[in-house]
Amino acid sequence: MSMKRVTRAVRSSAGCLAIAAMAWGCEPQAVVGPSPPEDLVPLLLQANVSSTSVTTLVVVVTGPDITTPLVFNIEVSNGVAAGAIVVPTGSDRTITVSAYDAKGIETHRGSVTLDVHPGANPTVSITLLPLTGQQTIDARLGSLMVVVEPGAVSLTVGETVQLSATIRDANGDTMEGEVRWATMNPAVAAVSQDGMVTAMKTGETMVVATFNGVGGSATITVTGG
Repeated sequence: MSMKRVTRAVRSSAGCLAIAAMAWGCEPQAVVGPSPPEDLVPLLLQANVSSTSVTTLVVVVTGPDITTPLVFNIEVSNGVAAGAIVVPTGSDRTITVSAYDAKGIETHRGSVTLDVHPGANPTVSITLLPLTGQQTIDARLGSLMVVVEPGAVSLTVGETVQLSATIRDANGDTMEGEVRWATMNPAVAAVSQDGMVTAMKTGETMVVATFNGVGGSATITVTGG
């Protein structure tokens, strides 16, 4: 059958469906089209890896109805791994995150299984356990991200540094909002509510910026000078 005759046949069936309630000259036939694409939701992954040798995160998404695993690479910049992955909506999505150093050796791994809904999804934590004796990595996955820059700073006692925080939505676009700053150890490094950090004494701590329950952090290392 030529392409022209096929086109007329499809139109004829559609016409019969349109007038089936008014005339019985032809029998209605079901017209089957392509299935609609799966709903996809962008999720943002963030992890402070400044205290490790990690240079890349590999994210693998699997699920009962995902025939081929989805794989994403998240690069590290200034001690922070941050990027977006795209996940089909549905239940029992397993997100596995592996961390690799510059030599391609896997250093950490962790996973979480969750349901992914259309629209905004709550932030969940993924703990990446060390495989080579390094520190544990706490990754965050959700519809919002707070990125603190720089992600790692070395100071001597008495020095200061200005940190900045950027809030991003699930599409990676910058959002307006005011973060709250806090320090894990005020004795090592103090922080003002505009992100100015002051080194107090020798040690290491994290300074965190929080927005709507989502946090981003910077590692502050203080030496005696």
